[in-house]
Formats: sequence, structure tokens, C-alpha cells
Amino acid sequence: MSLVGYVLFLQLVFFTVRVTPKIQIGDLIAGNAGEELKLPCHFPGYHTNVNVVQVVWLKQASPKAETLAVYNPIFGTNYPTTPGRITFHNESSQNCILRIDPLELADEGLYSCEVNVFPTGTHESHINLTVLVKPTIGVVAVPADTRMAEALVATCTAANGKPAADITWMAKVPGTVTSRLTHHPNRTITITSQYRITPNRKANRETLTCLVSHKALRDPVSSVVTLSVQYPPEVSITGYDGNWHINRRNVSLSCIAEANPPATAYHWTMTKGPVSETARAEGKHLYIEQVDYSVNGTWVCEATNVLGKGNGEVTVVVSEVDSLNAGKPFGSTIVYVTIGTVVGILFITAFLSYVIVKKRQRTEDTKAETKPPPAKQRNHITVFATLNLNVVDSLNYTRRENCEAEATVNTDVHIN
Repeated sequence: MSLVGYVLFLQLVFFTVRVTPKIQIGDLIAGNAGEELKLPCHFPGYHTNVNVVQVVWLKQASPKAETLAVYNPIFGTNYPTTPGRITFHNESSQNCILRIDPLELADEGLYSCEVNVFPTGTHESHINLTVLVKPTIGVVAVPADTRMAEALVATCTAANGKPAADITWMAKVPGTVTSRLTHHPNRTITITSQYRITPNRKANRETLTCLVSHKALRDPVSSVVTLSVQYPPEVSITGYDGNWHINRRNVSLSCIAEANPPATAYHWTMTKGPVSETARAEGKHLYIEQVDYSVNGTWVCEATNVLGKGNGEVTVVVSEVDSLNAGKPFGSTIVYVTIGTVVGILFITAFLSYVIVKKRQRTEDTKAETKPPPAKQRNHITVFATLNLNVVDSLNYTRRENCEAEATVNTDVHIN
């Protein structure tokens, strides 16, 4: 007789009565597919004279239950249908935990733990096992362009999960969300969530975050995607500083094109007619070796990408002289002339003071001829003058800062 037959024989011989379940066991357990799961079955042994004859794990199925594992204190363990993947974990008379590794989606169902005890009979309880399947998560950006009224810019998918995952979006760019569920024959579900916006230039390179929550995940999983919104070039021109004068050398203009995808072609023109012969266009740059009146006027740069064209322009005014330095020689001349004039006035003032003092001294000497000669005194007259000039060159009214000149003249005249 086989071991299974013998076990069944023991059940028929010793136990004909079923009693209320007394097994310490949970009613509902969930596990993740692909991972290890343990189903508990603890028998504490209520009486010293109670003996465990055998423990049987079964899975309820139609039309009859399927025996998964059998433990007998005398004959050991046996796994009639699932050897290797389903085993006992630390089997004993009081602890017969069923170990399933790896857990499969087909393992979901109702399990029974039966403990045959002498002399009380069979004690039984059930566990309802739910198998969870982690979804496969993916998020992709979908290129859009500003010609569309509304466009799909990102798709987030949680595929083949059980149960269905929950998807939410976090975004600075306002949009609308649509979701679709797909049920598969193996009872897994795929959810696809799409994010749509009204495309505009500012939305390009903004980020969206897809947040997936699921019972099989300990924490929500976030995935970030960068938006790609395509738009035609928006053009501006740099390089003109307002001081292009005759014979100025090595000046240039640059065409700055903001575009997605980047501009692939640039074209330079002038609104008044043909481009000056002194100008040389090289892609986004326009080089002028020496300024003359032919470059005077409005320059236009046209940039092109696959979505269209964009124009930018700048008006160049050519002057005869360098406006930044034109007034400097004249201002210096004014300073020198002013300083010379003031110095001359100071010397004349000093000379006149000397003459007046001498004349006053002679008069006093004549009056004092009858008097004893006084002690010789030294007459000391000091003339001190300071000149502080601030000269502002008013000719430079465009970009030049104020020019300041300061002169100080000191004169010390001694008269004895």
C-alpha cells in the first residue's frame, strides 16, 4: 500500500467525526507572485494524552480538493502533486507551515489545513489566498507641436497587474487625463493613462511625473518624463551696439533662433535692397570687416526648421565719427585754457598786492622820519587760491560718461 493510501486508511479508521475547528490560522492572506509565501497551521496540543496522527494541506478545487502536502510523525512528509515548489516549513506535530516558493498566479484560491488528532478527531480550518501581481510600469513622452489645438504629450502604463493599479499625474503644465483598462485572460489588468495639453512654447522641456500605486508595491512608484513640444523659430538679432561709425572694423551680427527642433538654415537680407558687399554671411552670423554707409539700414535674419520660419530684425545707423570718443579732445582743450586763465589771474592778483604793499610802506617811512627808527619788521603777505574745475563734455550725449577735470593752483607771495 502506498503512503497516500495508508494515510487515507488511517483517516477512515481513526476518525469518523469532525468537530469545530481549533486550528490557529488566519482567514485571509495575500502574497506577491514570484515571491515566497508561508501559510501557517499551528496546533497547540490541548491535552497531554492527545496525539497528532497526521497533517494534510489541501487546495479546494472542482470537482474535488487537491492534496498538496501530508505530514505523518511516523512516515514523514509527502507531496503528491507539487514536489519542490510547495513544501513544509519546519514541520512538527504542533507547527506545519506550508511554504510556497515561488508563488504563482494559479496558486490563488481556498486552502484547508486538516489536523488528525487521536482521540478527538479531525480539526480543520481554511485560508483564502489572494495572489497579487506587481505591474510593469513605463512612461514615455510623445512629441507634439504648437500647430495642434490639443496634443498627447505623455503616456504612463502599469501593465499586467493584479488588481489594476492606480495612476495619478503631477504636473505644472495644465492638461487633461484619460485612462483605459485592458483585461487579460490570466486575470491581470493593464491600465494606460494619457496626458494631453494645449501645446505652447513654454511647455517644452517641462516635466511630468507619473505616480503608480498598487497593493503589491510597498510605496508608490514615480516616473518622470520631460515634455517635447516642437515650435517654429522665434528670432532675435544681437551684436549692434549703437556705435557703428565710418571705417569701424570687424563688427558682426548674430541671429538667435529659439526653436524645437533647432533651426537648420539662416538667411540674411536688408529691407532696402541687396545685401552690402562688405558683409559676409556665415550661417547664423553676419560679419562686416569695415563699416560704410552701405550697411546702414534694417537687417533681417530668417531662420527655418521643419515646422516653419521665423524672422528677426535690427536697424543699424551708421555715423560719421565715433560717438564714444568724439568730444574728448575738445573737452581737454577747455580744461587747459581755463587752467591757464585762472593761473594768470592769480599771478596778476599777487603782483598788484605786492605793489600796494610797497606803496603803503613808503608812505609810512616818510611819516616816521622824525621818529626813532623802529625795529625792522618783516612784512609777510600770503595769497592762496584753489581752483576746482568740473568740465562736462556735453557733446557726447549717447553713451559716454561725464568727463571730470580738477586743477588746483597754490600761490604763496612773500613781501619783506
